[in-house]
This record gives sequence, structure tokens and C-alpha cells, in this order.
Amino acid sequence: MGVMKYIKLVIISVVILSLLITGISLLFPSKVIASRAVEVNTNPENIAYFTSDLSHWNLWMSDWKENKVVLENNTAHIGTQTVRFIDKTSNKVNYEWIATGQSPYLVTFEWTLLKDSTYVIHWSFEQNVKWYPWEKFQTLLNDKVLGAKMEIELQHLQEAINSKANNE
Repeated sequence: MGVMKYIKLVIISVVILSLLITGISLLFPSKVIASRAVEVNTNPENIAYFTSDLSHWNLWMSDWKENKVVLENNTAHIGTQTVRFIDKTSNKVNYEWIATGQSPYLVTFEWTLLKDSTYVIHWSFEQNVKWYPWEKFQTLLNDKVLGAKMEIELQHLQEAINSKANNE
């Protein structure tokens, strides 16, 4: 009879713990955005050159320089990730970035004129997740992990744009 009490206690404890974790995760937003920005002295054509064409990302994205990238039409495959071009305007470009085991990201590059020929390039990763606790808790890391990487890559983008502008 004593063993049944412990089994019952374990089952009730697991159910209560699961409900508690799910309840806490419901407090987290379902839409998470990690974004960074950088200022660049250039023209909008140079920004579009590096951000709107996946074949030019290898000029500034370190992962693309270090790993094999397969380009097919408007889609790039790099390791376990896929980046697919969605659309662009005169000052904005959107991609769908899919990493294995995660909900897809909407990746946006947007550039706005700050003053004279200085533009702000805003890069964002937007992810919509379901109510599942493991997806919600994973989003807590998005800004830390993605943000640091985005800052480094934006510096590379800034250097590539400046280099291209100096050679013109």
C-alpha cells in the first residue's frame, strides 16, 4: 500500500509541475523580436546591394564566408538553415529564415535616411511561437544569442558598405 502512495504522489507532483511551467510560459509573448541597428554613410543602392541579394551576403556574413552556402533561385541553404527571399521595396527587404527545430523567423532589413547621406540600417528577427512551454522558454535566449551575432554582422556589413563606397 505504501508504494501506491508514492506513485500517486509522483504523478500528482508531475501534473502540478507541468501545469505550473505551462502557466508561467503563458505569461511570455508569442511574438518575439530581436533587432539591432547601425549607421552608415552611403547611398541606398549600396545598402540594397548587400542586403537584397543573397549572393552578396558572403561579402559580410561570417557564417557565409566560413561555411558552404547553396543558392537556389531566391533561397540559400547553409548547414541546417534556410533563408528564403520574400519581398523588397526601395528601403526594405524581407526574408524567411528557417532553422531546424525552431519556428521560422521573419528577417527584415530596413534603411532610413537619418541626415545627408547617413542611413540607419535596422535588422530584425521576428518569431511567432506557439503556446508550447519549450518554445516560449527558448525565446528568452533569442535576444542574447541573436543580438550579439547581429551586432557583429552589422559591423561587417558597415565595413563592406564603406569599402564598396571607397572603391567607387
